[in-house]
Amino acid sequence: MLIHEDIPRLSVKPTTAAEMLGLSRGTLANWRTEGRGPRYIKSGKHILYRVSDLEAWLDAQSTIGGVA
Repeated sequence: MLIHEDIPRLSVKPTTAAEMLGLSRGTLANWRTEGRGPRYIKSGKHILYRVSDLEAWLDAQSTIGGVA
């Protein structure tokens, strides 16, 4: 299935997700096995991350005024 260039992707592969988050692909893989990190979709052997889930996870990691 082709995706038109003007239409944003709704989901991305782990490599792209890691790049978007500034993490290594290995870190995301470790987090999946530990039940940590952003939500993901697993269909058979394929893993995808919804862009909206990545954004929500990043928002949840935010701190205000340097307080964790």
